[in-house]
Amino acid sequence: MSHRIGPIYAKKDYAGFIRRTAALILDAIIIISAYFGSAYGWYYLAPAEWVTVQSYKIIEGIWLIATFAYVFGMRLTVRGTLGYRIVGIRYAHMLSSKPSKWALAFRATLAPVLMWFFALDHWWILADPRKQAWHDKMTGFFVVKRHAKPIGECQMVQRVANFMLLTFLVWEPAADTPKPSNTGMKQ
Repeated sequence: MSHRIGPIYAKKDYAGFIRRTAALILDAIIIISAYFGSAYGWYYLAPAEWVTVQSYKIIEGIWLIATFAYVFGMRLTVRGTLGYRIVGIRYAHMLSSKPSKWALAFRATLAPVLMWFFALDHWWILADPRKQAWHDKMTGFFVVKRHAKPIGECQMVQRVANFMLLTFLVWEPAADTPKPSNTGMKQ
C-alpha cells in the first residue's frame, strides 16, 4: 500500500454532481455546435460541386479528430475543458501541489473510457463524500470549485477497491480529519 501526504478541502469546495454534469453538457453543446457549424458552413460557403457525400465524410473525420483533441487536450490542463471553466470548477491533485503531465494524461485517458463503458462512474459522484468519480479516485484527483483552497493536509493511501466485479487501485484520504496546513501548499 502506498502512502503520501496531500491536500484536503472543505466539504463545500468539492464540485458536485450538478456542476460536473453541467460541465459535461456544456462540452457536448460546444462539440455538437462545432460539428453542425462546420457542416452548415461547408454547405453554404463551399462551391456547389465540392458539396458531396464524400466531403461530408471528410468533415466527420476531421470533427472526430477535433473532438478527441478537445476532450483529451483540454483535460491535460489543470483548469479542464471549457465546460469546467464556464461552471467554475478545476482539477486538484490529491498527491502533490502540482500534478505531473503524466498524471493529467492518465486522467485524460481514463475519464472518457470509464464514463463511456461504465456510466456509473459519473453517477458515483452522488454517493462519494468527496464527490469523486471512479476515474478521479484511480488517478488521484479531486474536482473542486475554481477558487477552493486546501484547509489542511492528510495522509493519502492507495488501496484496492472492487467496483462492478472489477478491481482498481484508488487513492483516498486516510482519515476525514485534516491536519492544519503549515507547508504553504500552492494550487
